[in-house]
Parts: sequence; structure tokens; C-alpha cells
Amino acid sequence: MTEFHYFSSPSDTDAGTLNPVYELLDFPIAMGRADDVVLTGPAPEKPLVDGREVTDPRLIAALSVPVELDRAEVLDRSAKLAGVLRTMGVIPESGAVLTLAEDVPPLARALTLLAAARIGLRVDLRAEAGEATETAVVVHGIDAPTIEPGRASVRITRSRFEGVGVSIDGQTANLDQAMRDSRVEFAAVVPLSPEHTLLHTDAGVIDAQAWVDWFRGAVLSGS
Repeated sequence: MTEFHYFSSPSDTDAGTLNPVYELLDFPIAMGRADDVVLTGPAPEKPLVDGREVTDPRLIAALSVPVELDRAEVLDRSAKLAGVLRTMGVIPESGAVLTLAEDVPPLARALTLLAAARIGLRVDLRAEAGEATETAVVVHGIDAPTIEPGRASVRITRSRFEGVGVSIDGQTANLDQAMRDSRVEFAAVVPLSPEHTLLHTDAGVIDAQAWVDWFRGAVLSGS
């Protein structure tokens, strides 16, 4: 069972506030563990260097290895995605719910789950997800070329969301571009009640207090 660093301490009359992502990313980094590898993924089908597809066979062979992300990059990418969602007008307090299409790659899925929990956004992972009365935020694959850096606003940093988009109210944004746009601010962790619902799964509801153990078992164990 995870021991939390509460933002406001629990009492007899108040459950206190916490955020599970803080326990996995922010706090360990503050304690000097930024370089720990915390997410791994399959070798890329099309290796990239500075956002550009590699064509040299020797370089392709050298880069065609499983991807490893350290805690610093995972925090950077998930906090940026949380900022992108905020910029697009996603307000968790409004009842917005995020769903993930099956074609979203494993690393992008993990980063999306971290971004959602960072701002208290509910994610529906059930086989038949979605409710018509709720604001739908859908992360899914898109047919789009990798965005090449060329404008001052586009960072060379890998987005980790190549070929992935997010659709909200009928409008779709290319996350590869949005994630590397330097004008979009990163999102801070949001204090949540321990009972705040973060996930709907076929096995039941996962709240903020149970989310860390769920993520470690369902996502990190399969990395």
C-alpha cells in the first residue's frame, strides 16, 4: 500500500488531499531519482532523430531497440499532455471523461493515464466506454506525418505521441504537434480527495488513493 505525501493532512473530519502522480514522478525526482527508467516500450518501427525519420541502415539498426523513458522524461511528457488538455478546454470538474482507442501505442497510453490523473480527469477503460451525457475526450490514432521542427514554436524533443490525436467536441488535434509546441504550458499536479474517481475499469472504479497501486500493477509491470 502506497504511503502518500498529503497536500492537506487528513483529520477526523477531512480526508485530506493528495495526487497519485506526485508519488510516482514529482516526489522521487525531488529526491534525486530523475534518471530511473520507469517506462519501457517496444522498438520503434520507424526510428526518429530530432523528429526526423532515419534512413541510414546502420543508424536504423542502432536505434531499433526497446524504448526506455526515465522519470524526468515521463514527467515532462505527461505534464505537457496535461497542459495540452487544459489548453484545449478540458475541465475535469465539468464531468469530462477520457477514453483511449485500441490503436494508441503503449507508451502514449501510459503517458495519457499519467496526464489525466495529474489534473484529476476521469478515464474510462471499460470495454464499452463512454456515456452520452458526459463530455467525451478521445485519444486515438491519426494518419498524419511526423511534425518536423522548423518553426521557433516547435521543439525538437520527441513528443512520444507520433501518429496520435485527441478529439474533443468533434475537433481533432495532432498531439505530435501540440506536445512540441513551446507555447503550451505544463500542468501542475492537482490536489485530489482520496475518494476522487480517476478510472472506470471492467473490474470496478479506481479512486485517487488506489490509483498508484493499480498503475504499478496494470501498466508498469507490463513495461
